Amino acid sequence: MRFCLIPLKTEIKNPSANLLHFEQKLKEVSPYQPDMVCLPECTFTGYLYDEQDFQQFAEPVPGQTTAQVAKLAKEYHCYICFGLLESTPEGVYSSAVLIDKAGGILLVHRKIVEKPPFIKGDSIKVIETEFGRLAILICGDLFNDEVKVKIERPLSVLLMPMSRSFDGDSPNLERWMNHERQVYLNEVKKVGVITLIVNAFENSSSGASFGGAMVIGSDGTLLAESPHGTDELLIYDF
Repeated sequence: MRFCLIPLKTEIKNPSANLLHFEQKLKEVSPYQPDMVCLPECTFTGYLYDEQDFQQFAEPVPGQTTAQVAKLAKEYHCYICFGLLESTPEGVYSSAVLIDKAGGILLVHRKIVEKPPFIKGDSIKVIETEFGRLAILICGDLFNDEVKVKIERPLSVLLMPMSRSFDGDSPNLERWMNHERQVYLNEVKKVGVITLIVNAFENSSSGASFGGAMVIGSDGTLLAESPHGTDELLIYDF
C-alpha cells in the first residue's frame, strides 16, 4: 500500500484556492499511484476558531467539500483523508473525513481534545479496510492519555491530521529537532500503532502551522519524515 502525506500549503479563509491547490498536487503525485492521500486538519480553510468564521466556513458532512473531494477520489482512484470544520445542529467540530476510491464517506472522526467555541467529539471509530483496521485522531487527541486508551485494538494504521504551530517563531527547526519531534515519537509509542502524521502549512507571517509529515512505527521509531517548515509531500510504502 502506498500512502501520500501532503502538508498542503494553506491560504487562510480561501477554501476555493486551497482546493484548487490540492487538485494540482494530486496531478503531481498521480504518477506514483498512491492508494491513500492524507491531508491536515482544517485542510481547505485553515484552523479557524471564531464564531463568525464558523458561520461562513463550517459546513455539514456530507456537504459541498466532501462532494468535491469525493469526485477527486474517484478520478484518481485513491482514498483521501482530510480535515474540515463540520457544522452540525449542536455546533461546530474540528473533524476529519475518510473518503474511499468510489467517493463514499467511510469514516468521520470528531476531535475530542478541543476548546470552545468548538464542541468535542466523544468516540473513536475503527473500520475495516484493505489497509487493515484503521482509525483517525486529530492533533491534540494524540497527546491525551485518556483519549489514547479509547482506541480499540488491534489496529493496523492510525491517521493523524494536525494543524500545529509554535508560539511566536513558527516554524522553528531547532525547537523541532531538539524537543517537539521526540514528543510525537513518545506519544505514538504509547499508542503502539503505525501512525501517519500530516501537519498544516499555513501561508501566514507569524504563529503559523509548521507543515511537515511523519510516518512513525508502532515502537515510536521514526520511519520517514518530510522537512519541518515545508509543504514537501511524503510518500511511504507499507
